[in-house]
Amino acid sequence: MSERDSPDIPAKEPAGAVPEPVLTIVMPAYNEKDIIEATVREWHAEVIAKLPGSRLIVIDDCSTDGTTEVLRLLAQTLPGVDLLRQGMNGGHGKALLAGFQQARSPFVFQTDSDRQHCAPDFWRLWEMRGQFDFVFGMRTQRKDGPFRRLVSALMRTLNWLLWQVWIVDANCPFKLMRTKALTTVLRQIPKDCFIPMVMVSILARRRGFRVAEVSVRHFPRRGGTASLKGMRRWTQAAWKCAGQLMRMRFAQRE
Repeated sequence: MSERDSPDIPAKEPAGAVPEPVLTIVMPAYNEKDIIEATVREWHAEVIAKLPGSRLIVIDDCSTDGTTEVLRLLAQTLPGVDLLRQGMNGGHGKALLAGFQQARSPFVFQTDSDRQHCAPDFWRLWEMRGQFDFVFGMRTQRKDGPFRRLVSALMRTLNWLLWQVWIVDANCPFKLMRTKALTTVLRQIPKDCFIPMVMVSILARRRGFRVAEVSVRHFPRRGGTASLKGMRRWTQAAWKCAGQLMRMRFAQRE
């Protein structure tokens, strides 16, 4: 990172002082044994080690491939890394909500464990935290397959038709949020919501919060297990998302 792009990092605390919490990174994980250690170490070195008082909470959604054991060792050896294991597999959305409940810092950041994002891009969002309540990443050169990109395009259109908000990448798992603002928005989202971050993207705008979008890099999946595989599962997920968006819209008539 060049000097011009250097992150705004708080000064070090005096020796013996306990730093105030400043950031909580929330990262769901499911069957990512092949890449989870590299992912956690990347985020720890790039962000957690540079922001005193920050935490990385990894929510293990009942992995069955050895991911849990890797995360337990990392939580024991890396300061600021915590493991939260779900009691039962509930999916990506519920794992995120469980992680958000553990945040005790002014800011919370959402990312995934699949290594499709680059940790240094975090600082592009972080430097905007003073001007915005929500800073959302958007994958301008998305490295997913054509069907996933089609689903995202359909979601953009549906969001506009239902909510009159145009969001380039509502479900991009790269979001920096002011915790108080996020808590306010989450109160309006059902706890069983399949797509909570899409709803956060919509309601943040509808409720008048200060919102910005920032381009972030995106890479092909580098290992692990995708939670949704195959056209059939993606089609089912797309219909479920559309149904929840419509029900939510009719429940919040304005």
